[in-house]
Amino acid sequence: MSEEESYAKGYMKGYEEGLKEAWEELISMTSKGYTSREIQILAKTRRSQLQERIDLRQKRLKREMDLSEDKIIDVPVPAAVKSPAQSAVEQKEHEPIPEEEPAQPLKVVAGATYIIKDKRLDQPIALMKASLKKGSSGLCIVRTQPDHLREKYGLDCRMVWLTKMEGLRNGGDSSNLEIISPTDTPAITTLIKTYLSENKKAIVLLEGLEYLINQNDFKTVLKFLSGTKDQVFLAKGILLVPFDPVILDPKDLKALERESDEE
Repeated sequence: MSEEESYAKGYMKGYEEGLKEAWEELISMTSKGYTSREIQILAKTRRSQLQERIDLRQKRLKREMDLSEDKIIDVPVPAAVKSPAQSAVEQKEHEPIPEEEPAQPLKVVAGATYIIKDKRLDQPIALMKASLKKGSSGLCIVRTQPDHLREKYGLDCRMVWLTKMEGLRNGGDSSNLEIISPTDTPAITTLIKTYLSENKKAIVLLEGLEYLINQNDFKTVLKFLSGTKDQVFLAKGILLVPFDPVILDPKDLKALERESDEE
């Protein structure tokens, strides 16, 4: 295969993967019940942070392929192709690169809060299920529709849906759903505090941090997490907060990381 053909093939592969990733993110947003306005805001945020995600991908390529940064960035590209990073992908085509870094095992201790920089729920839910088997009580405050989580993960614990659909409180097929508004952070704080005080060895999962920030503002959510962290410590519970780090600028991300007990 000629150099031009190799670059072209690598470019098309990267283009295909990029489109798939974009559509998967869109599908994920719609499945969580975001409004069209919220999806627009999140999409614009993702677009503004594309360069950061590209830089992370380049660093991962460097680690996986044992290449210097120059070899990844400064590869000569034919005039018809404008994506040098994709040529590095082509060099190792026989070892497909995962879309995201594998989640690292997380060891949790009582009284701690963990801000998990991973939007996937597999790891925190696995931790919850393991804790439940050992006799802990579990509370999930989630943006994902609770029935979907129960079906997908076989999770059996109390679930509260983070949503603004207040009409669900007034009967109907969904009247059995426990819901709480994302704009009512005092009520979320009270819910967690009460659950921790009434249940020993409680573990709480809070999913939808980006939704809370979108519906309030970052400072409000940071204050809420700081107060909740203190309650978790006093009750010797565990709080898991997974989120997508690309939604925050570096300054806000560092402020949020300071609320995590993960080393």
